[in-house]
Amino acid sequence: MKTNKSVQNFKQRLAEVMQDNSIASFAKKCDMSETVIRDYLSGKTYPSLNRLALIAEKCGVTYTWLASGYHPQDIDLIEDSQNYNDPIHRIPVYSKQCPTLEEASTQKYVRGTPPVMNYPVLNGWLDYRGLDANQLILYWAKGNMMSPEIKNNNGLLIDTTPKDIVDGSIYLIEYLDITMIRRIRLTLDGWILLGNNSDCETITVNREDFKNYHIVGNVVQIIKDLY
Repeated sequence: MKTNKSVQNFKQRLAEVMQDNSIASFAKKCDMSETVIRDYLSGKTYPSLNRLALIAEKCGVTYTWLASGYHPQDIDLIEDSQNYNDPIHRIPVYSKQCPTLEEASTQKYVRGTPPVMNYPVLNGWLDYRGLDANQLILYWAKGNMMSPEIKNNNGLLIDTTPKDIVDGSIYLIEYLDITMIRRIRLTLDGWILLGNNSDCETITVNREDFKNYHIVGNVVQIIKDLY
């Protein structure tokens, strides 16, 4: 069997096993919150291995099918070894968030402090999204200016490939010594940089001021903790 590059994604399989159950009743069946199930169905987040196993058990389907779309009997471990050996790329942390050697030697990993690490992504996912691993960086969001969409310490995969700005998309922006995550609205005269809550000041950027702002890249994935 050849690898199916367009394998059905998890949120579609989850919707299939839910059948006619409401989100509330299905969440209760799986001992999870409605918010968690909604996030799974929207594709915002994906279940941990334990939760994936629990959903499979409650719905009477195999773990393998729920996770990958393949049934165990359909997978030839010899001829289709690519299913288990998809290359992994490790995405580096945004350079300005990397500690110095001195800081790294004393840094303690506590909540509120972004972990300094590389983020692994599968080559198949990159192909599906049309992304180049060499053009991606990992940025740890700080503060709640983009909350609830992006919360403090959420990880953000940023695509740094040069491209035209897309109205309404979220970008990592450098201004002088300030780094910010903002949604960009295009206007006839320039940009408007927006946050998601009332504490975030709206910033108007005229065309003549573009040179003072560096667009590092756009957000292509939000990595969230469930707890």
